[in-house]
Amino acid sequence: MVRKVQNSRSRFARNNILVENMRLRSSPLLEAATRYKQAYKKSAKKQKLNMSILIQQLEKSKQNKELLSFTIYNDDTKFWCGYVLDYSEDFVAIQHFTKFGKKDGIIVHPIERFERIDFNDDYVKAMECIIEYSDQIYKSQEMNLTFLQSESFNHSILKQLNGNKEVITSFEISNDEYYSGYITEVSEIDFVLHSVGKIGEDLGMSIFKIEDITSIQLDDVDNRKRNILFRWRKASL
Repeated sequence: MVRKVQNSRSRFARNNILVENMRLRSSPLLEAATRYKQAYKKSAKKQKLNMSILIQQLEKSKQNKELLSFTIYNDDTKFWCGYVLDYSEDFVAIQHFTKFGKKDGIIVHPIERFERIDFNDDYVKAMECIIEYSDQIYKSQEMNLTFLQSESFNHSILKQLNGNKEVITSFEISNDEYYSGYITEVSEIDFVLHSVGKIGEDLGMSIFKIEDITSIQLDDVDNRKRNILFRWRKASL
């Protein structure tokens, strides 16, 4: 009789445990915890995948010396272009290049501080060209400009550079912005400039008044860089 009572109590206890487990499984708190756990696993898996793509790109840059451009969080002044020398999970060592294609030391920086890393974009491709032709950027053109006393210096320079496709000239207009490009036509009062962007973009034709010119720069390293990139874009290098 005692054994039957014990067995009955044991079954009753097991039933209570089963009921309690079923109650817990259906509780809102447990369901929320389960959803959080699943979301966390999904997020961790996605983060791991993203990191693996980043590491793959760093490794590719290291092995092939492929250029990357690095942008820093919340700092527009920190923008670097170069290829990876080495890396770890936390840091990357970059062979940095100047905007004129010359090596400019090694930068070691935390990976987590990069807002983004760009590759195979227009800027990187332009930098590949600049690195290849960097020596030419520092070679000045032979120019024999003459200045006649009977006309203004500005008008004299415009006439002598008119039609010259080897030299890019920058003009400051009305003490404000600079415009750069090739001079294609000159009159007594104005001129046409085939404008070229900072990385060789063809910006089309613009007409300016000669009297609005407040400064002229020609054959400097910035404009030689423009000239090389413009010709590269036109496949004439």
